Amino acid sequence: MAEETNEHVYGHCPQCGPKHKADVLAEEIEDRDERPLWWHTSYRILQCGGCEAIYFQTIEVFSEDELRFVDSETGEEVREYREHISYWPVPSRRGRPNWGFSLSRIDDDLLKLFEDIYTALDNDLGVLAAIGIRTVFDRASELQGIDPTLTFADKLNGLLKIGNISPREKEALDVLVDAGSAAAHRGWRPSPKDLDIMMSHLEFFLYRSFVQGRENNHLSGNIPPRPPRQVR
Repeated sequence: MAEETNEHVYGHCPQCGPKHKADVLAEEIEDRDERPLWWHTSYRILQCGGCEAIYFQTIEVFSEDELRFVDSETGEEVREYREHISYWPVPSRRGRPNWGFSLSRIDDDLLKLFEDIYTALDNDLGVLAAIGIRTVFDRASELQGIDPTLTFADKLNGLLKIGNISPREKEALDVLVDAGSAAAHRGWRPSPKDLDIMMSHLEFFLYRSFVQGRENNHLSGNIPPRPPRQVR
């Protein structure tokens, strides 16, 4: 049974983000000793001190996962053990855009595919995220009237021809599509920076294609008309 505690720690709140103070509502510690190896695991139920969200933290320490270095002041060798910390729900690695829900007005499948990418990113599934990015582009181009049986190169040319993308945007999307193809067929594993660039291109493409026009119309409707010019 988990032990109740009044301890405070810094955790990664699923809503507020990292380095937020949290209350430890309960903690269970598990120790295993199979000499010469040992494991120490701490299971904690945390509550964010800001938004009061409740989440789960696991801290694992293994005897073979140690760092050795020489203390610059004493000259003595120091040993430290790495802590492997994980959370549930899994912390978001990239914030969802606040306009994402608007895609449901266009196509439910497009929204679900778009959300799947963030799930893959949160779980450090970079290859699946890269493939998903290409898939979302594929679906988005089809919703803009592009034949889904065409090659990706022809789809980009088609979007350019009907004026839905600019030449500069076509260059960015061409790299995005090629990156997704490399992950799917050439064993490429994108880095977090690679995925960040790909997501930035995709989000801009989706926003401009499906959301920007609606928001411009909304803004235009809220702007008061210019007063008539007085004739002197």
